[in-house]
Amino acid sequence: MKRGIAGTMAACVALCAAGTYGQIIAFNGPMPWITQRNDSITVRAQIDTAQLKKNKTIALSAVLVNDRQQKTVLAKKTFSVTDYSGEFALGTIKKDIVGGRSYVKIDWSIPGAVGGKGSLLPVGIAALDRLPQPEVLTVSRLKEGASPDVSALKDRDYRNVGGTKFAFGWNNEALFIVLVKKPVQGTLRFAIDGKNGKNAFLSFADRVVMYGPAGDSLRGVHFSREMNGDALTYTEKPWPNELTKSVSGDKIVLRVPWSDAGLLPAEERKFGLGITAFDAQGKQTSAFPQKADFFLPATWCDLVLAK
Repeated sequence: MKRGIAGTMAACVALCAAGTYGQIIAFNGPMPWITQRNDSITVRAQIDTAQLKKNKTIALSAVLVNDRQQKTVLAKKTFSVTDYSGEFALGTIKKDIVGGRSYVKIDWSIPGAVGGKGSLLPVGIAALDRLPQPEVLTVSRLKEGASPDVSALKDRDYRNVGGTKFAFGWNNEALFIVLVKKPVQGTLRFAIDGKNGKNAFLSFADRVVMYGPAGDSLRGVHFSREMNGDALTYTEKPWPNELTKSVSGDKIVLRVPWSDAGLLPAEERKFGLGITAFDAQGKQTSAFPQKADFFLPATWCDLVLAK
């Protein structure tokens, strides 16, 4: 199923030159932090042709930057500039998904122009039509109340991540994350994407429930994101919340009020959820499904609230 492109606001990214030359080029697309739904790179820009030399050309390249800032040129072309506004097609880059801590950047240069080079970044790709369908987990309906009986959950409701079994339940008050007790090191992360946007980059709107089994610790966080040079970084930020935990036999029950999740509960409601395990050094060690990436929501599973 096709989903709309994230970040649809009309805007223009202006990259300015030094000195008296002023603005040389302004990009209309792709936009920073956008998630493209295909791997075709087309740059749309407005160029101040009065500042170009006799050789009126622009060189463009699409570069893949991975999580170690290693760069691979995926496409490169030089275009003649015949008008102040144009579309420059670099073609397909043969990447169905790029995101998380990796991204595509567009490098540009205009020969002979002062300040005539720069980059547009980051750009993500999640070609949903060519990716495997998301794993879908059905969330069992529990009795109403702040502490419903989770023994109604069956063995078939449980999955495993990082050596810990987990399941979900819901009622009109909250989403319940049920964990089988096991004092594993590190943290379990449950990242909620209420809009189920399947985007290429974790965003501040995604709400993350973090539980440390060894220390029995529970907290909620957001992650901000920014570019530091060529490094795409995410920084943990506090999320004011009313998350609580309780014990039911050999189970730990994490209660996430719907107001904290930013969702209204309803039968057959669907939303995205990233389920991952991290070690004490902050490295992802396991995920459900297996290839999910905490920082790349397009790889997360879907949760559906049962009737």
